[in-house]
Amino acid sequence: MPKHSKDQLIDDEQKILELLETDAQASIDDIAKKCGFSRQKVWRIIKKLEEEKRIWGYTIIYEHGPSNLRHFTMLMKRTTLPLDQKVYQEMLTTRLDDILPDSIIKIENIEYVHGSYDGVFTFFAPDLITAKKFCDRFCQRFNRFVAGVDLLEGIFYVRNQTLQNPKLKQIVHYL
Repeated sequence: MPKHSKDQLIDDEQKILELLETDAQASIDDIAKKCGFSRQKVWRIIKKLEEEKRIWGYTIIYEHGPSNLRHFTMLMKRTTLPLDQKVYQEMLTTRLDDILPDSIIKIENIEYVHGSYDGVFTFFAPDLITAKKFCDRFCQRFNRFVAGVDLLEGIFYVRNQTLQNPKLKQIVHYL
């Protein structure tokens, strides 16, 4: 494929990805119209992105207040001990939501990072006490490998998944 064609394909993919970021429910026809592409071209590009696992899924963003869940971030520092295979498998395959039985914990993201911390976990819990219990239980379960955690509670989103909060003007008094 000539370089120009490959660059054009990347630009076309980017246009489609940007539209899906703002509206994951957009129809192929709507995307095609907004990009100036044929319906078939959009369908082929989306299927290719899904097959390459560049699109992992489609989601919605909703206000968590009515569900009575609050947003938390746990920042985790690891010890210098290498993970053994058993712990590695457990961390990758265990539903961490289940670490605290009889409580509602919804894991949003788990990310391995470089910097002052080694892991960032974002999750939803009904209150601060439950969130703290979740962090304590996580530290107990993986105690040899966790040097410490810090817990943050989110007040409100300014942006979520690249989208500006539509209620921003109503909540700006927090700033």
